[in-house]
Amino acid sequence: MENLFVALVLFSAILHASWNALLHLSADRLWQWGMMAVPYAVISGIAVTVLPLPAQASWPYIAASTLLQFAYAFALIKAYRSGDFGQIYPIARGLSPLLIAGGAFLFAGESLHPLALGGIGLVSVGIISLSFKNGLRFSAQSVPAALLTGVFIAGYTVVDGMGVRLAGNAFSYIAWVYLLWSIPLLLTVYRLRGGWNGLFGQRVMAAKGMAAGLVSLTAYGIVINALQYLPMGMVSALRELSSIFAVAMGWLFMQEKLTMRRLLACALVSIGAVLIRI
Repeated sequence: MENLFVALVLFSAILHASWNALLHLSADRLWQWGMMAVPYAVISGIAVTVLPLPAQASWPYIAASTLLQFAYAFALIKAYRSGDFGQIYPIARGLSPLLIAGGAFLFAGESLHPLALGGIGLVSVGIISLSFKNGLRFSAQSVPAALLTGVFIAGYTVVDGMGVRLAGNAFSYIAWVYLLWSIPLLLTVYRLRGGWNGLFGQRVMAAKGMAAGLVSLTAYGIVINALQYLPMGMVSALRELSSIFAVAMGWLFMQEKLTMRRLLACALVSIGAVLIRI
């Protein structure tokens, strides 16, 4: 069972990098989030009507995750305004393994063996090193937002890891979190982009945006379920392998440079992931 969930988390990493690439390539990233929020709201709205209510003890975590994910959405939009996808994405994702391992230790009493801790450290160092451009130059506008995004990622992951274990039903927990943060997001985009015509005027593009939402929802659902069976720090570090896929996507589809330093950083991340599994 554990090996199955490790494989599923790695698959979710590919899905996560894919929808982030679509968001980065979008000419209107706020609108793209609005389109992604449509399947979030529809599917979670249906789910909450057929699934049991989460246990009462999990509702504070649902509320906290809702706020953190809403903030995460807008921080990510700001981060993607400039800078390479292969630079900004690793910064946003690279902070979270260590922050999550620390949060899980402080708030959930969760510990990992020394090799796993070393692996999480290697994953984090490798991913953060992927964020440097030639000459160690950062984008002054995007990097602070990317760092803040990483803090929000760590925050909602620790909250979800604790909340889902109290909810009694992982899918119910997921449904309520997504319903409560996707509706305000959709309404915000609805108002800022001129109503329904502004949202759905370009049907083909709207369909692609909603498909990205389905990919994102699938990736998140896999991770939430994995948190029931694997330590939070392990899930986070394995999921952060999505940064390697992001670098590859940036090279293949966005004409970003794939340097030897970035390849070495990817190797460092892979070694760290192996140590986590030993």
